[in-house]
Amino acid sequence: MTLVEIVGLVRSGIGESDCELLRDEALAQPVNAITSFAYVAIGIVVMTAAVVRRRPLVDSVVYGTCLIGVGLGSVLFHGPQPAGSRILHDLPILLTVLFIVAHDLALVSSRFQRTLAWFTGGAVVATILTIIDPDLGGVATGLGVGAVAVLEFIVYRRRLRPTTTRRQRQAYVAIIGVMGVAAATWLLGRTDSPACDPDALFQFHGLWHLLSAIVFGLWWWLAFDSAETPARDDELVDAQAPTPG
Repeated sequence: MTLVEIVGLVRSGIGESDCELLRDEALAQPVNAITSFAYVAIGIVVMTAAVVRRRPLVDSVVYGTCLIGVGLGSVLFHGPQPAGSRILHDLPILLTVLFIVAHDLALVSSRFQRTLAWFTGGAVVATILTIIDPDLGGVATGLGVGAVAVLEFIVYRRRLRPTTTRRQRQAYVAIIGVMGVAAATWLLGRTDSPACDPDALFQFHGLWHLLSAIVFGLWWWLAFDSAETPARDDELVDAQAPTPG
């Protein structure tokens, strides 16, 4: 996902703003293509963890499938670049963001309790918009990212997840920290960035793929796993300690 896509500006070529040299080979941008598999790996981890740890399975499978779609779409976008690869790249990102929005809305308001129903409706609209004009999908993604930031803040401030433990607070800090570093790598990975070296084996945009995939994985852990993780012994002691009065 690129800033140009988020704000809905038109790009003149697929992947050319992502620094790495475009080659006339099976993988047009090998580093960016290979690192895209990080999303696939995280998607598989999410679904596997949901089964092993008995977390909400359907929601986790939907979310994990979205992440796998992000990875495969990005591989096509930076790899063989077939016709329609921009849509295959952009749409799964938008769907992933929409899933997070639908999940958080269910926590914030009782009007949005049917998470999958709202997500499905949004996915249909998102697909139509992206097919009509990928730039419209890019605008929707940008708005969705903004909505996620606001909703996550509300969820945290109101303590709307089942429990608020030290682990969850640490998860929030970790997500913010990784997102900050990821944003820096995204900026450094632009073609017009002073750090851009099109021929280098190390590509900042590839590192963006790895870090943003980790952010998506951390969000699932925070939303579905840590909330049901038993409190540590020291937290239980604090909870059971009598209050002075």
